[in-house]
Order: sequence, then structure tokens, then C-alpha cells
Amino acid sequence: MSHERIIKLPHIFNCRELGGYRTHTGYSIKWHKFLRSAHLNDLTALELDYLYNYGVRVVIDLRSPSETTTFPDVLDSRFRYLKIPVFTTDWTASNSNSQDIRNNFSQNPQAGYLRMLQVYRRLIITSEAQAAYRKFLAILLANAGKAGILFHCSAGKDRTGFAAILILNLLEVSEATIQSDYLLTNAASQKRINQRLQDVRDHHMSACYQNSIYDLSTVKFDYYEQALSLINYEYGGMRTYLREVLQISQQQQQELQQHYLLKL
Repeated sequence: MSHERIIKLPHIFNCRELGGYRTHTGYSIKWHKFLRSAHLNDLTALELDYLYNYGVRVVIDLRSPSETTTFPDVLDSRFRYLKIPVFTTDWTASNSNSQDIRNNFSQNPQAGYLRMLQVYRRLIITSEAQAAYRKFLAILLANAGKAGILFHCSAGKDRTGFAAILILNLLEVSEATIQSDYLLTNAASQKRINQRLQDVRDHHMSACYQNSIYDLSTVKFDYYEQALSLINYEYGGMRTYLREVLQISQQQQQELQQHYLLKL
């Protein structure tokens, strides 16, 4: 049976499988258990059927309350829908008014880049983000590998990306593979990225503004490194962060591995 890493559906982008990634302990992640994606507010009935037939039964929405209200997921009763807002405000976009955004991004070509570094700092150190990821991991444990889980935010790259980083670390996938999965967002979101940049050009925004939009729309190794460096410096490494901050015991980690890994 063939498997695809990037799931291509017309009304969803950056939808990807975590299945098939190998661990350094001689296992691989089971297919059809973890999908990560961008928002689901444009899904058609046929796309819902596809996800259901694929095995998805649980959808975890990591977006802020304003995002879920403005752009609600299109799901039906076949799916268990859970809201776990990582931030109460959408820090991955902007909580400033349009004129503030235009002024800042038009004057500083690094404004978007610097904002993303701030986002990744908040992902690691804020109590609201930590509480959200504790709840997220508790759901994975309670699910016990019985159902396919799709987790997402708006673009499927930052809040979702960090959730994937946590899963892959708990399942003991190699650092190189974790980085590769994180950076795959850019290829899986290329059409969306191009659309955002074209929209900026159509509105005759400056080169500085375009650069910031690009930095907001993509992932960079610098963003990943910001998160991991903070974890290493502030908490003593990923293992300690998972145990002491996200409160996943060694026994619980082993349970996750039993539920979601397959012996090679």
C-alpha cells in the first residue's frame, strides 16, 4: 500500500502525514494516526468523506477563539471536534490594527521575521501555551491510538508545527527528521504563500511589506532554532521540558510509543 506524505485536497493546504517516520529505536510511526494541517473552514462534503475514510475521527483546533469564530471548521457529526487554543489572541498573525501593521511592515523589512521569533518565544514560555500543549498531549494518551487525529491551526505551521515537534520527540524520531518535517511546510504551502504575496503586490505594497508577509507565511530554521534554544537554555532540554513543563512521565511516553509506533 502506498502512502503520501502531503495530502492534496482542493480546499485544504499544508495537510501532511506523520506516519512512516522512523525512530532511532527500530520503529516507525503508524500511518493514518496523525495528520497536521491548516484551517478546515472551506472543506466540501467530498473532502470530509475523504478524511473520514482516511481514518480521521478526532479534530483538534489549536486556533484562538476569534479565529474559530470568524473561520469555523466545516465538520459533521462523524468527527469529534476539540478546541484547544494555544493563544487567546492570534499572535501568529497580528493583533494590531491594519494601519499599525502597514506602517510597521512597510518601514522595517525584518518586522515579520522579528514577530515570528516573538511568537516562538511565546509558544515555549507562556503559561497559556504550556497548558494547551499539556491538554493536547493528554488527548493523544486518552485516544490510545484508536482513532486518527487531525490537529491544525490557521496555516498549520507554527502552533501546529510545535505540536508536531512534541509528538515526534516523544516518539523518539531523529532530530534531522523532525527538522525536515517542520521545514516541509514551505513546499506544502507554496500555492498559499504565492497567493498571499500576489495579494500584497496587487495592493502595491512596498518591498519591505512584501518581505514581512513572506516571513509570516513561511517557516525558517531560525524559528525552529528559537524554540529549541529556549527549551535548552530555560528548561535544560526537550526531555526535561516534556517531563517537568508538559508533565509527560516516562511511563506515559512509553504508552504513546506503544499506541502509535510499529516495529520495523
